[in-house]
Amino acid sequence: MSKSDNPIATLADLLAGHAQPIIVPERLAPSAFYDLQYRLFVIAAAFEIHGDSPLGQRRINATRLKLLQFIAMRPWLLSMVRQWSAARNDAQVSFFSQRLRRGFLGDTMHDNVIGFLVARGILVWSGKFLTAGKVIGQLQELFTDAVGLNLFSTERATLEELKDIRITNDMLEGW
Repeated sequence: MSKSDNPIATLADLLAGHAQPIIVPERLAPSAFYDLQYRLFVIAAAFEIHGDSPLGQRRINATRLKLLQFIAMRPWLLSMVRQWSAARNDAQVSFFSQRLRRGFLGDTMHDNVIGFLVARGILVWSGKFLTAGKVIGQLQELFTDAVGLNLFSTERATLEELKDIRITNDMLEGW
């Protein structure tokens, strides 16, 4: 293919000397925390790794899911959750855990993604639980595909570590 047949090369020639890229290092790149596909995966992983099926239908406490996905996306908070769990009755640790609670409870992006999943019939509200909807397979397939491609290994490892930390209802709901 000659240079004149390559549209990218032609465009580069036209722009040479006329268009200069502007790089602004102070400008931050958009956070992955606001990326819908990323959020869908993290919720799928938390649901698959931490969901249970006491009555034959997979479910998870909605507030627990909100905490799990919040920590999975911020693995550096794992040690704080460990301390919070180990010292649930310690007023000093409880004071510091308020910032963590405020963070995950105020995560409105999570609420919006859950609203989307419920509207699509992927998840269904059942009291304080989110249960598998009629098309839960879409969320399961997202998780399976990501695992097969070894994507989001840090988030998955964090969720696995969270299985070993006792998270009580008082931790999730109480102040």
